[in-house]
Amino acid sequence: MAEEIQATEEILVHVIDKGLAGRIHIRLSKFRDRDYLDIRNFYEGEDGQWLPTRKGIAVPVELYGDLMTALGAAKELIEKRAKAA
Repeated sequence: MAEEIQATEEILVHVIDKGLAGRIHIRLSKFRDRDYLDIRNFYEGEDGQWLPTRKGIAVPVELYGDLMTALGAAKELIEKRAKAA
């Protein structure tokens, strides 16, 4: 039987509103004694509660520096494209 997966000690860091498309939640969570930065799409359920989708990524916090380096490189490319447009 499949084991139920549940995060513990979850902290909501930031929410990005995508309008009718939903929201992106950035959370710090712990799973099996390991900390993760979880970036996930959420949708609003019929009862008004925000629920996670399967679309997202959980990055071990040990890789936070690498993630930020990659996002910095992406920012530079985004800015170059914006100037070229």
